[in-house]
Amino acid sequence: MAARCNAKQTCEGLPPTPTQTKGPPPKHNFEGHARAIRDFVFLHDNIHIVTGSEDGTMRKWNYDTGLLVGKPWSGEGGSIYALALSPDGKTVACGRADGSVQRWNTEGKMVFEGAWRGHSDWVRSLSWSPSGGHIASGSDDGTILIRKAKSGIVEFGPIKTKQYRVCALAYSPSGDRIASGGWNTTLCIWDSKTGELALGLIQGLGYEVTSVVWSPDSTKLYSASDKLARVFDSTSGALLHCFQHDDILYSMALSPTYNILVCVGDQGIAQLWDTESHQLLGQPFGQNRQILRCASFSRDGRYLACGGHDRTLAMWIVDDIAPQLIATTKSSWGDCVTDEGHNDLYDSFLWYYSQKTLPLPSSGPHLPHLSFIRRFWNVISRHRPPANESVSRERPHRGFFAHRARSNSHSKPVTIIPSQPTTLWKVRPGEEDDSEDDDSEEDVSPLPTLIHCHLNASLP
Repeated sequence: MAARCNAKQTCEGLPPTPTQTKGPPPKHNFEGHARAIRDFVFLHDNIHIVTGSEDGTMRKWNYDTGLLVGKPWSGEGGSIYALALSPDGKTVACGRADGSVQRWNTEGKMVFEGAWRGHSDWVRSLSWSPSGGHIASGSDDGTILIRKAKSGIVEFGPIKTKQYRVCALAYSPSGDRIASGGWNTTLCIWDSKTGELALGLIQGLGYEVTSVVWSPDSTKLYSASDKLARVFDSTSGALLHCFQHDDILYSMALSPTYNILVCVGDQGIAQLWDTESHQLLGQPFGQNRQILRCASFSRDGRYLACGGHDRTLAMWIVDDIAPQLIATTKSSWGDCVTDEGHNDLYDSFLWYYSQKTLPLPSSGPHLPHLSFIRRFWNVISRHRPPANESVSRERPHRGFFAHRARSNSHSKPVTIIPSQPTTLWKVRPGEEDDSEDDDSEEDVSPLPTLIHCHLNASLP
């Protein structure tokens, strides 16, 4: 008989986080929906947000002015439970209560006539492949469909997940895997090229898994269920850490620019965490005591929005929520090295020197931020793979509170042991797993020379 996961046990006893909701007011409250907001997306223009609601409409908002743009987008199919923006920023996929998936352009017009059918119950989760070539949908009927984005033809599926309801779905940034979170407290990872189970079932997560998020390098998977945001090794399934909350979680998101995880849920409380040091950033914040169902950062990382049962989407300036983080990293010249448009090694140098005229935060020598050094080395690695590897794995970024030595975690390291040749895994607490630290500081590379050269160039 296959063993069941005891992941929950390794997180018991963690101290709860404070529940004070002192914090800055939102920049805007987007109001107008008649029922709960279940999902939303920031558009690539860094000006607009599109919200989806149980009232069956989508609405486009200008987040500079806080005003509605045009009329609500109406369509058939009932309540909206999931939205997903295509990687090119041109198409919004919409999952509805009748099991259909629709595609809309960012001006509020359906891209193609009709809707895709195939699910027999609510579509709760949607995810585009990083290339934009496929869309995966997860439903209350317990299945996943992987479609070709242009034609809507089902390439894989229906994949019978045995999760009862597929509440959360996310492609990995590498594009080769899809994570799904189930109503029956399980987490699975699927091969996106075959539709076969690659890792799972990871069981016993305490409550329905309402949100799944990948780390940028695809090596870690975050899941939200019960009062914990758990972090797993995406290859072995080992539980790496738990972020403890006082209330049930429903959504989480990672910042595209900083090592920040936001978690939201019951009681309308949002919390920010540093993903490397595991430190709480600022105080928990929120506006009221109603459930928050969705959270996301803007594409440039400047804004954070949350929506839920109060029918309002609230948007904060991240600088206001965690000023200590921004004061340290906002002038860091390396933060844009891996942004779109600055991935090329030489372009990154040119970008940096074009910023040399910007005022420095202090009159002292301006040292390069550690995050730049690591991100810059990632760029070099992509151009020059290590001699013994064809593809290098991206190094993890360091957070605001992180130091060279990893901070202590409240949860003990665990490993996942297959009990027999099946897809069910068992978490065994108490065993050491140092795989993440083995090569953390042992790289042999020209990185020290790069740092030395930059320091000499930066000193007056």
